[in-house]
Amino acid sequence: RIKYGLCVMGILNPQKIYSNNSSRVGDKLILTKPLGVSLLSSARTVGECEDKYFKAAVESMRTLNKYACEILKKYKVNAMTDVTGFGLIGHLSEMVSDTAVIYSNNLKILPGAKEAAEEFLFTAGGQRNRKSYADLVDFEIQDFALEEVLFDPQTSGGLLASLAEDGEKALEELKAAGIPAAIVGEIIPTQDKKIIVR
Repeated sequence: RIKYGLCVMGILNPQKIYSNNSSRVGDKLILTKPLGVSLLSSARTVGECEDKYFKAAVESMRTLNKYACEILKKYKVNAMTDVTGFGLIGHLSEMVSDTAVIYSNNLKILPGAKEAAEEFLFTAGGQRNRKSYADLVDFEIQDFALEEVLFDPQTSGGLLASLAEDGEKALEELKAAGIPAAIVGEIIPTQDKKIIVR
């Protein structure tokens, strides 16, 4: 006999669900944590990550997303997800039905993570993400290490929110609460690729 069991973990209001695939043209994209957790973990396993950098990664992973969520839900959020195993590129690709532009200069990256990528201390998960999602992306930058950061799988990564309005105001409130958030891009009308990195 096959047995199948379920359990109820909580209760939600169906009118207050944030979808992960309903971004709209004109939305601003806010990311609430820096990237690079797995690159630092990979560097750590081979003794190539300074303690201070690894401690910063652990602190980022330990920080709950509930605080950022409490602020973001005050605003008109069209779509939201957390950035975990599929990396920023993978999770953003699920969010977008048009095209998303990532502004690489706005990205927050954990200290030492990009340097780990420059030393080719890649993760298996990051390479799987690259294989799965690279065809969806137009990299207008010439920076292979930054590409690795964008494909890097995150453990307890930040929230990625697509806001219809007041993106700057939401960002100010997040920063005032000590949350290292940034507006990392926006949604534009459909282009040849689902994601453009500039």
